[in-house]
Amino acid sequence: MAFTLKLTGDYLLPAISCDCCGGAVTSSGFHLSRLTPDRAYAVDHPTAQVCSEACYEDFVSTQPLDDEWFAIPIDAYLANLVLALDIDVEDVLERERAVSAAEHTRHEAPD
Repeated sequence: MAFTLKLTGDYLLPAISCDCCGGAVTSSGFHLSRLTPDRAYAVDHPTAQVCSEACYEDFVSTQPLDDEWFAIPIDAYLANLVLALDIDVEDVLERERAVSAAEHTRHEAPD
């Protein structure tokens, strides 16, 4: 998967790179996964992220002919992941803000 963290100012923010062109995957991108021959979700197969329908088509065209892929919009994939993991987004963001504030305070304190 092409999920990374990028330093933006004082923060590490998540980013997703397209597995086809290397560009940024935004909410209009797709999460791709292979189907097994019996059309079941293949949990042991790698997944991919692409930034557009064009990259989806390009990516799939480079795969073996007997591979079948399905795409889910990346925003739907991530929203379902948050729900499946029972993540409380507000609690997570509040913890992150508290850690960040503590880190800034520690760095600004005199030695």
